Amino acid sequence: DNEIESFGIMGGADMWMIMSFIRYGKLYVLLNEDNELLSVAQYQGVLGKKEVFLYGFSTSLKERGKGYGKILLEETHNRLRKLQIEKIYLTVDPDNTKAINMYKKVGYTIEELQKDEYGKGIDRYLMIKNLL
Repeated sequence: DNEIESFGIMGGADMWMIMSFIRYGKLYVLLNEDNELLSVAQYQGVLGKKEVFLYGFSTSLKERGKGYGKILLEETHNRLRKLQIEKIYLTVDPDNTKAINMYKKVGYTIEELQKDEYGKGIDRYLMIKNLL
């Protein structure tokens, strides 16, 4: 539900993709004291490098603006450092200023605008964070 809520029917990870992240990538979740989902982060490894791509990141609509996304990002960064990961990449919609500002607050920088990255007229910023 969190993926559909955040990205729409065609934009999020489905249950089959989630299984791949659990088995072959890294899937992190932040839950509240009632085990309700607050935020999700899905990372894929970059083959042959000590780098990962933040494939999916979302916070429940009703919990946005409360700092949970930032908490999850900072915790996952700490865990990835322990795994010797040196760099994180992500892409974000240039119009998603709330997400861009959150990523900047935890140390990501905009590296480039990727024109038509997800199809004609669907641009993305490539953002990078160095962990070491």
